[in-house]
Amino acid sequence: MNLLDTENRKRNEFLSTCLVKNLAFYVYSLPETSSMKFGVQINDLPQGYQKLSNLKGKEGFVFAPFDQKGKHESYFIRKDLDEDDFQNENLDKIEDYNAEEDSIIHESTRKEYSQQMDILLSQLNQKELDKVILSRIHILNQMGREKALTYFLKLIDAYPNAFVFMVDIPKIGLWIGASPERLISQIHNTMETVALAGTQKLGERELEDVVWEEKEIEEQSFVSSYIEELLNENQITNYKRKGPFTSQAGNLVHLKTIYQINSNLSFDQSSSFAEALHPTPAVCGLPKMNAMELIRTVENHDREYYAGYLGPVHANGDMSLFVNLRSMKVFENKMALFVGGGITSGSDPTKEWDETCFKAQTLLNVIK
Repeated sequence: MNLLDTENRKRNEFLSTCLVKNLAFYVYSLPETSSMKFGVQINDLPQGYQKLSNLKGKEGFVFAPFDQKGKHESYFIRKDLDEDDFQNENLDKIEDYNAEEDSIIHESTRKEYSQQMDILLSQLNQKELDKVILSRIHILNQMGREKALTYFLKLIDAYPNAFVFMVDIPKIGLWIGASPERLISQIHNTMETVALAGTQKLGERELEDVVWEEKEIEEQSFVSSYIEELLNENQITNYKRKGPFTSQAGNLVHLKTIYQINSNLSFDQSSSFAEALHPTPAVCGLPKMNAMELIRTVENHDREYYAGYLGPVHANGDMSLFVNLRSMKVFENKMALFVGGGITSGSDPTKEWDETCFKAQTLLNVIK
């Protein structure tokens, strides 16, 4: 066994121990990188935070819900141990925590989804809003915590261009996913955000052969316009725009525009922009407040941390935050897979249902 194999084995044993002991920890791989980073909080549980700017100078990982005004808190996992510390003896004296028990989660039927679509299309046709995101849950029985690390490692292999993560917070839950959407990144003096919308199966095609329908182009345009308005509102005008272009995530493709800001933005400024951007039109809709109220009324499940944001923050002010998409909440003996899609006045209920089925199957094909 070579040194790399030994390191991988030690790392996996360490992460397995974290799962067994139900510790507060995170592990992730950034897009287009092959390395895994992780952190473990010891001796106490993660604390909630009100504003990102309160985390200035701290090292760890944030985990925020979709609905900031709902019942779920935003949490910060402190990095007490990291990838340089993965020896199980470091965990031996740490208190075990209880895992979250399997709970009743509503899985929408096709009939329920169709009824929800009727309500949304009625509002869209009345010009009450331009776009809204409808999500649903797919329950996977007999797939739980025992295989969580295996699922995570499979996602790492399948999605090299995604933010692949596994996050566990006692009493809050274990989440695994492979997000294609960056909320913001702040690295040194450069901030970056993206407008992402539209989904197709790539299949056997080349990227340059993908053709987008008017509905998908319109969807992406809504997101881009919103981000540009938000940048201007925050007096951020010296940005560079690249796109829209076709971007690949596994066997899916999306329409993507990248916004890059080269300036000396402070941690407070970047944090304020991230909080203003969340939830993005790609996971909520436009106008944001109208879409949020409609989602609260129409969806018959709690999104919890799905479509929230998560990612590492560093003591030097750098951060890499992503939208919690293509993700699953993992229980002891089952998983809840969250999927959604953008609805506009031109949406077809059958096509939208089929798209959510395809998104779910895409992840299932990887982890099964």
